[in-house]
Amino acid sequence: MYISELEVTNFRNFKNANFKFKPGVNTLIGENSSGKSNALYAIRLLLDDTLPINSSKFLESDFNQNIIDWKGHWIVLKLTFKDLDSSEAASFLAHHSEDVTAEESIGTYALYYRPNKAIRKSLFEFTQQSRPIEELDEILKSITVNDYETVFTCRVNADFNDEQMYKELVGDFEQGIFPNPEDDNTNILGNISPHITLIKKEVSCTFVKALRNVIAELKQRKSSPLLKLLRGTANDIEIEEADAIKKQIKTLNKNISELEEIDILTKKIKASLNRTLGYTYSPNVSVKSELPEEMETLLHSLTLWVGDDASSNQGKLDDLSLGGANLIYITLKLLEYEFYQDQEEKAAHFLLIEEPEAHIHTHVQKTLFDNYHFENTQVIITTHSTHISSASKIDSVNILIKESGFTKVCQPNNGLDADTCKRIERYLDATRSTLLFAKGVMLVEGDAELILIPAMFKAVFGLSLDEIGVSVINVSSTVFEHIACLFDEQRIHRKCAIVTDLDEAIETLPGNPEEDNNEQEKMRNSQTAGQIRSTLLDATYGINPWVEVFYAPHTFEIDFALNLNTYEIKESLPSIYKRQSDIDNSTKKLDSEDKTIVGKEALRLANKEGKGWFALLVSEKLSYETVIPEYILRAIAFTSKHIKDEHLIAMAKYRIKELYTDLQVDINTMTFDELIELLLPENDEEREDDLVKLIKLLGVELKEHVY
Repeated sequence: MYISELEVTNFRNFKNANFKFKPGVNTLIGENSSGKSNALYAIRLLLDDTLPINSSKFLESDFNQNIIDWKGHWIVLKLTFKDLDSSEAASFLAHHSEDVTAEESIGTYALYYRPNKAIRKSLFEFTQQSRPIEELDEILKSITVNDYETVFTCRVNADFNDEQMYKELVGDFEQGIFPNPEDDNTNILGNISPHITLIKKEVSCTFVKALRNVIAELKQRKSSPLLKLLRGTANDIEIEEADAIKKQIKTLNKNISELEEIDILTKKIKASLNRTLGYTYSPNVSVKSELPEEMETLLHSLTLWVGDDASSNQGKLDDLSLGGANLIYITLKLLEYEFYQDQEEKAAHFLLIEEPEAHIHTHVQKTLFDNYHFENTQVIITTHSTHISSASKIDSVNILIKESGFTKVCQPNNGLDADTCKRIERYLDATRSTLLFAKGVMLVEGDAELILIPAMFKAVFGLSLDEIGVSVINVSSTVFEHIACLFDEQRIHRKCAIVTDLDEAIETLPGNPEEDNNEQEKMRNSQTAGQIRSTLLDATYGINPWVEVFYAPHTFEIDFALNLNTYEIKESLPSIYKRQSDIDNSTKKLDSEDKTIVGKEALRLANKEGKGWFALLVSEKLSYETVIPEYILRAIAFTSKHIKDEHLIAMAKYRIKELYTDLQVDINTMTFDELIELLLPENDEEREDDLVKLIKLLGVELKEHVY
C-alpha cells in the first residue's frame, strides 16, 4: 500500500494543491516558505500517531491567506492510496472493501475541518429564506474556530480542488447558496471514520525533522535515536546474560559503598546531623552506589565514541565535526526506522524526511539516496539540494511554486514518455543542475553564454541573476527540446527562455552558392542550419506560454562585439597576445567602422582561445558601461516577470551611483519613478539605458512624465 496522491484545500500555503507520489523515494522541491514542511505535516495529521491528539484543531492562521474571509470555509486534507492489501486498515480505506486484493485497489482517507452542523444548518436556512446577500456577512462574522469540528472520513470521492464541486459541497459564498447538512452524501463525502486510531496504528509513519543542533538532539533522552535503539536492544539480551550483569552491578555497588573513604564520609555526615539536630531528630543516613541494575536503564549510560573517518581517533560526540555528527544522526534515524519496521507488522511504512541536507555533507547526499534501499517503504523527502534532486526520478518529483498568497504544485513528468524522462534524469544526474529550483530559466548552447550572461547582468545592474532567481543552464548543444519540454502548462509553470544563434552570415554572400569560397561556404551552411533550427523551435514553442526563443542575429561573440562592446574585448588582448604588434593588429580590426571586420575578429579571437576561456577573459573587463545585447535583455525580462520592485530600485541606485559620481541629491530618499527619470536619455540621439529598456520589457508601469 502506498500514497498515490495528496490533495490539500485551503490549508496554509495551499489554496488547492494536488501532489502525486510513486512507490519508493519521492521528492518535494521548492524555495523557502513554499510549503514543503506543511505538505509533510498534512500527511502526518492523517497518519502519524506521535502527534498530539489536538493537532487537528486548527487556528485561523491555518487557513490559506488567499481566502478573503475564512469563516464558513473548509480545510480538506485527503490521501489516496493504491495497491491496498487485505489488512484491517486497508479495508476501512478501500472503495470496494470486498475487493481490496484487486491489483488496482484504491482507498481514500480525508480530514475535514469544517463548521459544525448547527452553523452549516444556519447557512442552509439563509439559502432557503432567500435573504439579501448582505445579511450573509452577519452570519459569517459570528463564526469562530470554536464553531468548527474535525472529521476523519474514508472512501471519499469528492474533489474539493474542483471549484464547482467545492461550491456544491461547501457553499457558494458569492451567491449565498449552501447545501443542507442533513443531505450529506456519504458516497461523495465518504464515511465518517471512528477508526482513526486504528488506521494510525496499522501504518507506520516516521518523521525525521530538519535539525540545526544535531549533537544536542543525540543527547536528548526522549528523542535520541540511539537511546530508542538501545531500549529495543535491551529486550534482545538473554536472561542468563542479563542476570549475570545484574549480579556484577550489585557487587560493584556494594564494593563502592563499602570503600573506607565512603565509610568515613558517612560517619562525618551523621556526626554533623547529630550536632545540628540532636540524636532524637537526626535521620539515619548512608552513602551508597546506585549504578542501575535494570538492563534498559543501564544501556542508557552507553554513548557513541566516534571519529570522522577510519584514520581519525575516536572521541566524544562533542569533539566530532558538525558534518560527522549530522551523518551519524541520519544513519541512526534510518537504523531506528529499520528496527521498528522489523519489530512491528504494519499495513504500510511511510518515512518523511525534512531537508536531509541539514544532516548530510553535500558529497554524501546523492550516495545515500542512491545506495540506501528503502524496502517496503514509501519515502517522501523535502529538499533544497541539487544532489538529492538529481538522484530522484522525474516522475516522483513535486515542484512547489510560490505565487501571491498561495503555492502551486507541479509534476515535471506529466505527459512525458519514459524515454524523455530518462534523458532528463541523466542530464540532471550529470550536471547537478539548479534547473528545478529556479524561478526562471535561460537555456544556452555553450560555455560563453553561461559565463558572460550572468557576468554582464552583474556588471551592468549590480545584482546577480541568482539574486532574482534566474538560472542560466548550459545544454552544451543546440538541442534544447529535451530540457525545454519540462516547461509547459501540464508540467512546470516557470518561464524558460531559449537563447540561441541564428547564425546569419556576417557578410553578404554571393547569389550563387557555387561562387562561395571556403569561408563563405561555412557561413552559408551555418546560416541554413540556423534557419532550420529557428523554424523548428518556433513551431515547437510558438503557442507555449512558458517557453520563448530569443535569437542572436549572428553568433553570441559577434553580436556582443557589435553592441558597442569592443572595449571589453580590446582590454582582454594582453591576456591573449604577448607581442604588441599582434595586440595592435587586433585592436585595429576591432576599431574598424566595418561591422564585418569587427564581427569576424571577435569570432576569430574566441575560436583562437576557446570560447569558454575567451568569455572568462572578457568577463573580467565588464563594467556598468557594458551594453547587454537586445535579445539577451529580452530573454532576461521574459524569465524575470516575478522580479520585485526592491530589485529594480537597487538596480537603479547602482546605475545612478556609477553614472553620476558627483550627484548632489540623496538617491535613498527618491521614489522609483524619480530614480528612473535620472536614467532617461536627454535627447533622441542618446542611447537608452539598459535598465530603462529592461523595465519597459518587464511591463512595469511608471508615471507618464517618466516616459
